[in-house]
Amino acid sequence: MTSSASFDVTPPESPLKRPMQPPTPPSPLANTNSDTKPPSPVLNDTPCVTQLNGIGVKGLKVPETAADLVASNGKTCPSTSGEAIGRVPDGTVFSVPETHDFIKTLFSPNHPKTLPELLTLGAMGTATCLFFFTNTPREVFLAMFIFWRCMYNIGLGVLLRTQSKDRGLVRMAKKIGMGSNPAEPRKKWVQFLVDQITRKMSNNGQVYDYESMPIEFNTWILYRGLVDVILVNDFTCYVCFAVSYYVSPEGGYGWTDALRYIGGISMLLFNLWVKTDAHRVVKDFAWYWGDFFFLVDASLTFDGVFEMAPHPMYSVGYIGFYGTALIAQSYWVLFVSLAAHAMQMVFLHLVENPHIDKTYNPPTQKNGGESTGNPLSKYFGRDLIVFQNLDWFRSTDLQTVVIAAYTVITALLIGSIDASWKFWFYVGQTLFWRVVHTYGLGSILYLQSNHKTWSRHFIKHGETPNEAFQHWKVIYNTTQLMSYVSFVICAVRLFVAPESILYGTFLLRATLGALFVLLHSWIAISIYEVIGSSGWFYGDFFIDELRYRSGPVYSGLYRYLDNPLLYTFSCWGMAMVCGSPALYAITFFGQVSNWFFLRYVEEPHMRRMYGSQIRQGAGVERVIKSKVGELERGAIGAVEKLAKDLDLVEVLNRIKDVKRTGEKELRKVMGPEAWKEFVDRARGRKAARGLSLHMTPPESEEDGETSGPDLTRPGLRLRRKISASSEYSNSSQDDGSGVEKNAFVMPTRARRDATKNLPLAVERIIEELEELVDQARPRMRAMVGETALKLVQMGENRSALVPVDLYSLRFPDCAPDAPATFRLGQPIVLEFTAATDTMTARDWIGLYPATANPNDALTTTQSQNRWLFITGDAKEDWESEHGKALLVTSTDSNGEKTNHVGQVQVTLSTVTTVSTNKTPGGPYSTVTGRLTFDGARLPWQVGVYEARYHYEGGHEVIAMSRIFEIVADVYDWTAAEDESGEVTRVLRSIVEGCADIDVSAGEPPLAVTDEILSRVKVDNCLDVSSYDRYKEEVARRAMYSIKQTFGIEFSWKVLAIDGTTAQLAKRICSARTALQPREYEQ
Repeated sequence: MTSSASFDVTPPESPLKRPMQPPTPPSPLANTNSDTKPPSPVLNDTPCVTQLNGIGVKGLKVPETAADLVASNGKTCPSTSGEAIGRVPDGTVFSVPETHDFIKTLFSPNHPKTLPELLTLGAMGTATCLFFFTNTPREVFLAMFIFWRCMYNIGLGVLLRTQSKDRGLVRMAKKIGMGSNPAEPRKKWVQFLVDQITRKMSNNGQVYDYESMPIEFNTWILYRGLVDVILVNDFTCYVCFAVSYYVSPEGGYGWTDALRYIGGISMLLFNLWVKTDAHRVVKDFAWYWGDFFFLVDASLTFDGVFEMAPHPMYSVGYIGFYGTALIAQSYWVLFVSLAAHAMQMVFLHLVENPHIDKTYNPPTQKNGGESTGNPLSKYFGRDLIVFQNLDWFRSTDLQTVVIAAYTVITALLIGSIDASWKFWFYVGQTLFWRVVHTYGLGSILYLQSNHKTWSRHFIKHGETPNEAFQHWKVIYNTTQLMSYVSFVICAVRLFVAPESILYGTFLLRATLGALFVLLHSWIAISIYEVIGSSGWFYGDFFIDELRYRSGPVYSGLYRYLDNPLLYTFSCWGMAMVCGSPALYAITFFGQVSNWFFLRYVEEPHMRRMYGSQIRQGAGVERVIKSKVGELERGAIGAVEKLAKDLDLVEVLNRIKDVKRTGEKELRKVMGPEAWKEFVDRARGRKAARGLSLHMTPPESEEDGETSGPDLTRPGLRLRRKISASSEYSNSSQDDGSGVEKNAFVMPTRARRDATKNLPLAVERIIEELEELVDQARPRMRAMVGETALKLVQMGENRSALVPVDLYSLRFPDCAPDAPATFRLGQPIVLEFTAATDTMTARDWIGLYPATANPNDALTTTQSQNRWLFITGDAKEDWESEHGKALLVTSTDSNGEKTNHVGQVQVTLSTVTTVSTNKTPGGPYSTVTGRLTFDGARLPWQVGVYEARYHYEGGHEVIAMSRIFEIVADVYDWTAAEDESGEVTRVLRSIVEGCADIDVSAGEPPLAVTDEILSRVKVDNCLDVSSYDRYKEEVARRAMYSIKQTFGIEFSWKVLAIDGTTAQLAKRICSARTALQPREYEQ
């Protein structure tokens, strides 16, 4: 595989890729007469995650070798050699059966139909009959499409998000009894679902063995049936909707309509190729979101459409929507298609991307000893990027704001264009900033790349290269901002509002212009996420450390395009909205300027830095070249076949023989000298016309007697000789529109009625809503009061059944007669006592501010994750299905017995005093255990708190602790002799507590040179984003603790900037020195 995007998923620890050859047990599609089941392979359940250019490989895990199979303890299901190997979260390995093409089975009369297929056919038949055989209003088809689109993006999205978050679909399937070999007979409706899955997977007389397959696979097959119903009907209803809203051209069909149809059909064909090529790569497994249920061991080559665009099935895979709108020339179809595509992108952002990050891009934690700090941190801080990180107290930011505000105020004072000088003022201002930004700064970068001119100037005057780069960043951001501000002002002044938005093509141009602006914004944000501040400000022109990195990074959008920002889509979009020739000319000038900058500044610098490491073509370029090569090879093959069929080879051989004979006779008549002169003149004339001439030179007169090569021998190919000047043709031009002015037409009467009745309808709706709110307000207050009263009564009823006097909470590390006090960040040990007969595994204890809950019998405030079950588990790892917390007694090697409730060791005791809330008849047994709240489960603010014991997963309070206080030690600046060393020591203790570094448990202490955030644990962080949020939380803890201890407030981002304890201690001391005169004055 030569392409950079073509790869095999191979374990990084494997020196080479070895094929797995396990034994061959029977397939899940087994003959019912077969009774033998040979042993199955066992695969190691260690996850293997593969990533290429920042893109996780979806649904792939790597098969182990035969030597690795022996050491695994995972369970296995029957498998067949040559089939894909699946792996479920509990380590079970199974052979993934072959799935059938849904369209073929749906319309095949020989294939038995399942319930989802019958529902699909019924819904399709209903929509088709309504369309062809009734006069159903077209709004009905619009409503049907909206329904199925919501079922797709909202319904399937909720199901997939539930499955990704806590395997909700599989848990539900287990709960209703769809697991393999259940202990109790399944209910009739559950057995019906099992039969549907069996019928779906059975084929060619082979009966699918449901009981031998893991429940994850069977749940996926059931979910897949639901997906088929929704997707097929979504497509069917969209076709009916689009055709019903088709608008015939006024005045008959013309050449613009032909162009419109050609463009729309081309988009539809391209859409079809995208979908089929994507399915060729990802197969049914990823097509139906199989990795939400299980993973497979396989190797994929992500080529074709996956090299053209990110998430091609959701991005360019919906271009057919716009082709359909172009053919229908209806704004209804266009805007509904836009809304449907937007819903699909929201589905991608909220459902698929989080699951991909969670499954294939898990967070990693560096070892403390390996952290050396980021050498580039001194060059980048809170840099102003457009208006991001704006600080009104920073002079450079204020300067940029003043320049932009001055330009806007000047435009407001000059007003609209009613004279020629105003026109040239706005146009000249826009061209000025474009020239300064592109050509002026381009010249600076060119001189800096070749001669270090910019850095030399600042070094000459006593400043550092870092300060030179800081000045460059301010100038670059200012000119970039002003180039866009001036362009927007010019566009606003050149814009002429039409009489109606439906007049001509304005609405179409405005829609496309808005989409172009959004596209440009998304490209800019995506590029910044890849290259960061160093690439945004062209840091490799100024920072020497960047010259020694391994090579250019081709991830994100750079995987598909070499220069995504070459095309100023936002400027073209605003030009389309305005429709001004002058604005089109300015945009074209900016586009050409960008090309010159890339061609003569950036590309030479990249070649100078990276040389041969620069790739030869981006993903889109490679795909186009490969497709053009395939077409060329197909055309050549067709020509060769045609030549062979028509005996053209024999004809060409005869012509060549006649030519050689004529040349031979002509040489004899003319003589060698005259023949040579004749050949030279002929070659000169042919070369002037771009043709090639092949004549036998005069020196080879004797060779002319020999016969030429035989064109009919095997392996010979006909070759077409084309001159260099005619190799590529630029004659084809496209005006880019292909749509006449009245491409999208709405009925005139409907437009007039909507314009007339819209204000009245809006006013009436507002009045009705206000009346409804006024009527509902008293009832809502009464409902809230009734709900609170019912909750209190439920708590009192529960207290009558539970011996609440046997439940208690106390702090074993605090004296009973002394106040309970804990330092900020200190683990809190809480001892609970509960009745053995009534406690449950869902009993939990939470920590709350003392004044947060006004009712002692009911908790009404969220615990902010500061809680634990009495079993020691948290919600995310609590999987018990038992209603009671059963005691477990174990015996150690010394013969001593210990009792446990979950993970908590408890002691048993007997209470002889009868509880007032329990029927007499004691004595009563109680358990006493201890829970430790640390890390994220601690209150990280000073104040007074209390602990509450809640019963059976509810919020009824059974017991409460006495109040306790969280305090912070205040650093005494006057008592420190070695201020820097003492601050570093105290700060290291604070940071270790905030980052959950337990030195007493054997963890290495935090060194003063260690990167603080690299020591933050990855525990309970599902993906990179959650790990980043947790590091932010740790940084906020540390900055709050520093404020309470040292009396100095910092932003949490300072921790990431300084990085180490030593640098942070220096900053604290410097800030103390700067703030000391003000404090003494106060």
